[in-house]
Amino acid sequence: MIASIAIEQNSYWKEQEASTKKVLGQYFTGESIADHMASMVTTYGGITKTIKILDAGAGAGILSSALAMRCLSMGYKKVHAVLYELDPNIIGQLKFNMERLSNVFIENGGLFTFDIRNEDFVLARPDKLKERFHFSSINPPYFKYNTKTSPYAKAAADIYKGDPNIYVSFLAIVTKCLAPNGQVVAIIPRSFANGLYFKGFRNYLTDTTSIERIHIFRTRDRAFKELKVLQENVIVKCVKEPQVDTITVTSSLGEGDLPQSDINHYPCSLIIDRSNSHSIIRIPESLNESQVLAKVESWETTFENAGYYISTGRIVDFRSRKLLTKEISNESIPLYRMQNVRAFTTKWTGEHKKDIRYLVTKDSEKNLIPNQNYLFIKRFSSKDEKRRLVAGVYSKRTDGSPYVAVENHLNYIGKVSGLGKCEAYGLAGLLNSTFMDIYFRCISGNTQVNATEVRLLKLPARDKIIKIGESLCRRNDLNQDTVDSVVNKVLSLEG
Repeated sequence: MIASIAIEQNSYWKEQEASTKKVLGQYFTGESIADHMASMVTTYGGITKTIKILDAGAGAGILSSALAMRCLSMGYKKVHAVLYELDPNIIGQLKFNMERLSNVFIENGGLFTFDIRNEDFVLARPDKLKERFHFSSINPPYFKYNTKTSPYAKAAADIYKGDPNIYVSFLAIVTKCLAPNGQVVAIIPRSFANGLYFKGFRNYLTDTTSIERIHIFRTRDRAFKELKVLQENVIVKCVKEPQVDTITVTSSLGEGDLPQSDINHYPCSLIIDRSNSHSIIRIPESLNESQVLAKVESWETTFENAGYYISTGRIVDFRSRKLLTKEISNESIPLYRMQNVRAFTTKWTGEHKKDIRYLVTKDSEKNLIPNQNYLFIKRFSSKDEKRRLVAGVYSKRTDGSPYVAVENHLNYIGKVSGLGKCEAYGLAGLLNSTFMDIYFRCISGNTQVNATEVRLLKLPARDKIIKIGESLCRRNDLNQDTVDSVVNKVLSLEG
């Protein structure tokens, strides 16, 4: 039955207009993922005669069907499902599939009933109707909305702070609808785990539920392979109870090898970072990554406690067109952009086709920073770069200009007391190392490097950073092997 629903919904999805799919944020779940999500649900930890299922975005009903069948296999003979679906064109198919499911229950001596609601789940707010559910398996829509004009803006403001994306509104309201010990399994983008805009939601989720299990796909395009979705997704299981001490993290290449997933169990403290107000959720893909994560967490200090600061470049190209020029003059200075930064080096020659200068005027000075030593970090990974972190040393220019112009696709790291050359190279060595690249992938599923994530980094003692820099700044062979060798030796990471 699940297989036939998967075929039906994929045919429907392919016939839909792209504009309609975008508005609905509609991506249907495949058969193997639906079954796997259902298998993550375990016996309800309470007393009930009828199991109540909530589906916040039912589509053709594949998730509810898989979950209901899971209930049947666990011995629950009476199941009632409430299914929300906004798309009126798929309601008929949904109803037909629920009727088929009802017949399956009857054949097995059970009773399955359902209530289909052709409503917008977020705006309907079923949690305010005091309805409570035991299980939920969801694949919420994914899209950003205008925080000033959209009806979704502040729709869940009484639950968590912020307006990051529609999918977290779905998950937040579902968790509000859970009965004590109720379980929700959701396949969602990994962005919720670390982004600054998701801070309010993370705090709500970790305060009100227990994250018991996380599944991560090691390849970005494999969770929704047939729909060609290039989004890093995870499957998360939460239970409406206090946080358990151990969190299970499983991983697979994609949906095809879900049954052969690697399984590891970690202390909650390693996965959920409660050392600050951000509650970042770290997701190691392997035991090796978890060991890297644990090592970094044991370091002596933090980025901010070490006296460093990080900001994003202040100059936005399209807002500064009148101030951009190719002409060399006393009134213009080089504008540093992503193409000017490589590992350990920051180079502006004017010969690159994208090299451009920035006019210094009385009004534009506010967009500039003082001319001193910095570390520039690319905010985005380019297609041909395998690394998340690319940090280049910027040395104070000697052309007499008191300013540096930095475009907003770069972050810059400085120090109030001044960043020395060896210390800058030490930081660059650390951030450009394979060790830190592995660590950063544990805390961030984005190709974007946010200043907030760097600001929250744990760091080794400052004398070790300087020692790394003293070794690296004297070398001309700064290849990856050399960098890793120096960093591993100074920080005792070898073996």
